[in-house]
Amino acid sequence: MSEMVSHAPAQGNVKYGILWMVAAMFMFVIVDSVGKYLSLSYPVLQVVWGRMFFHLLFMLIFMAPRVKTMMVPNNGSVVYLRAVLVLVMTIGSVAAAQLIPVATLHAIALLSPMMVTAMSVPILGEKVGLRRWTSILVAFVGALLIVKPGADVLDLGALIAVATIVVYSAGHIVARYASKFDTPSTVLFHTALLGAVVTTLFTPYFWQAPDMEGWALLALIGAVSGLGHYAIVKAFSFGEASTIAPFSYSSLIWAMLIGLMFFGEFPDTLTLAGAAIIFGSAIYMWHREKVLGTAA
Repeated sequence: MSEMVSHAPAQGNVKYGILWMVAAMFMFVIVDSVGKYLSLSYPVLQVVWGRMFFHLLFMLIFMAPRVKTMMVPNNGSVVYLRAVLVLVMTIGSVAAAQLIPVATLHAIALLSPMMVTAMSVPILGEKVGLRRWTSILVAFVGALLIVKPGADVLDLGALIAVATIVVYSAGHIVARYASKFDTPSTVLFHTALLGAVVTTLFTPYFWQAPDMEGWALLALIGAVSGLGHYAIVKAFSFGEASTIAPFSYSSLIWAMLIGLMFFGEFPDTLTLAGAAIIFGSAIYMWHREKVLGTAA
């Protein structure tokens, strides 16, 4: 991959950004599900180490000819800010998945597009009209049905999940900005590098020797996590954050299917009702943006 000074988003190819986002959500549900399984036997930070270390290792193996072009980012401060946010988000998501169902984790994650939209206005200068803000408000009502403030579900796991989603949303904004200066591969490489180095420094304090299955699953989440983060950066290189982000809602579909198949988990009635409201809001936003051609 050749070096590029600027990587402006291809605004005419928003559909590709949407496809990348849906693919990324599937990958992250796989990672969270495997991470949940691993966290039942290994410390949370060791699972995070596996994601980061094998993410970096696979990049070094499969992208060896391009590593030199990725070593020095054009905008290092933004790239490493995203790397820190991703590390914090990864720790939070593994910890939350250990405590609550994967589908509930991804139902809470439906808050992210609202946060991204709110952040995209002051930080990126993107325009969001009254109808889109109304859709966001309606989606927030749906999110309240999922999170259920004051109910038993709002336990430590849910609180960790909410905090993680705030960090995750900030990472979306930074990814959108980083794509203007560096390739997705460069952003991804430094994200993995920082995460691997930091978690490796702390391994003596939490290490538990994995068996063969443990090593295989740690390697799997590293590889799939790397692909997922690449897909996120690619998605935001094709269009505005406030347009692409709502399609992260697809994660709930993947999470419900995988949670049911492997953990016997299924969202309750209020969670499904809230998700339906949020999906309806997202469809309305997409319809106005793509069919009517307006961000109002």
